[in-house]
Amino acid sequence: MKKSERLDLIKKIVLSHDIETQHDLLALLKEQGLELTQATISRDMNEIGIVKIPSGSGRYIYGLSQDSGKKIIQRPASIRSTILDMSDKIDDLRRHIYLKVIPGNAMLIKRYLVTDFSERLFSIIADDDSILLIAKTERDADYIRQEVKTWMQAKTK
Repeated sequence: MKKSERLDLIKKIVLSHDIETQHDLLALLKEQGLELTQATISRDMNEIGIVKIPSGSGRYIYGLSQDSGKKIIQRPASIRSTILDMSDKIDDLRRHIYLKVIPGNAMLIKRYLVTDFSERLFSIIADDDSILLIAKTERDADYIRQEVKTWMQAKTK
């Protein structure tokens, strides 16, 4: 199966099932005759833009972001709602920003941060549910913090 066909199949499965974990997605793909590693499915999900979104029952399930991969001024609501908290400025860590996100969404948010702020970033580290961002300067950190605050505030509108 070609990669593009595999990505289309993953999209189709995510749109037609309430999937809570990568393990659940891997099992559904196996039913379709496609065996993937967790690392491969993770990369594919990141490339597609699959994020955790609230379901009607209050649980979080996988869904597709509304982003087309282009830089946009305002993030889609489903993306904005995945940022749960952001650290305040700390005296000895003025260039550092810590973001807490819904599990499974850190890599996608990292991609947005790198796309929008690459000129201002020194480094960025993401795991499943958090991101540590280090800006080049304190002024860069202030700018990024303000922009991310606008993303977070927009989710309540």
